[in-house]
Amino acid sequence: MNKVRYVILDNAAAQAAEMANLSTSSDIVHARGNPIPRDFAPDAQTLFVAGEASTLDRLDPSSMPTGASLLFYETDTTRKSVDRIMQSSGVNLISVQIESLPALALSRAIKEFESLLIEGSAEDFSLGEASAKEVLKPESVNRLFFCEGRHLREAVLRMAHTIRGRHVNEGVAYVLHLPLEIPLFALDEALDVLEMATMPQSPVHFAIRFNEKKDMRIYISAFAITPPEMADEMQMRIDAQPTYLGKLAIIVEHFAGGKIDEKQMEKLCHDNGLDRSDADRLYDIFYTRSDETADLMRRLREAQNGEEKIEMVAKALADNFIDARILEELSIYHSLSPEAVIIRAQTKRHPL
Repeated sequence: MNKVRYVILDNAAAQAAEMANLSTSSDIVHARGNPIPRDFAPDAQTLFVAGEASTLDRLDPSSMPTGASLLFYETDTTRKSVDRIMQSSGVNLISVQIESLPALALSRAIKEFESLLIEGSAEDFSLGEASAKEVLKPESVNRLFFCEGRHLREAVLRMAHTIRGRHVNEGVAYVLHLPLEIPLFALDEALDVLEMATMPQSPVHFAIRFNEKKDMRIYISAFAITPPEMADEMQMRIDAQPTYLGKLAIIVEHFAGGKIDEKQMEKLCHDNGLDRSDADRLYDIFYTRSDETADLMRRLREAQNGEEKIEMVAKALADNFIDARILEELSIYHSLSPEAVIIRAQTKRHPL
């Protein structure tokens, strides 16, 4: 059983912590207007709680120990502060979407964090490929999602749909609150469905918390590592592209426009099964040497017949201006024979 220490950073967080009715296994430290305590217990998981955007604006990331977590409201006004904290510390960021009753939403998140790490009864247990601490990662936003229903299958399918829709690609920690009479085969099936909702090989952790009330509503929460919002929008465009090159082009376009950096480009390529070197090649062709590429496209459009087009593409291939993937796309677009282009290119590279 892990111990959780909550560091309350403002009045809104204090109100939410009081509403959460935390167990005696957790410590609560109030740091409203006071220096953040430095005596962090090595056996405790520390969670900083911020209920106001102004708290994030003035928060010093160096005051938080590596491996700690920060729970906060996610709004448009908090984005800059979150980016600053993410870049300056090894803290796990856990966000809660603003709701009509923000204190209630934050209090539930506080309680769920405790439930993820602390078993409440002899029947409770945890399992998975990784511990909850290993699933939560710094330099990423770990978003918190909820769903509930009268039946386990209903709640599980709803949560699985949410996780797939947010393109969770690095890991997820689930907390399932269930009545005691749930059959083991139904629980096993439910865990399989939730595990399949994430990307293959991603760490998945389950915390199973049982309740003696037979008529309770089943509810599930998930701390899921999701891409930034820009990546969500990009992923939809990437998924819509039917070809390998089309998917690459979306990523390279955003990189060339300064919307993502090299690290994000590499991650997007990895998540979508694309070769990073192909992205570099595409960037070189269409942006570094854009004038030459534009000239090739223009000449292909103006060519009188297929023979002229084969000659142009073969020369570009022989000169290493394009590679095999670009050749495949050009061949499809201009109705050319890739074999004919390759043979012509070989004669240019090795003339008799």
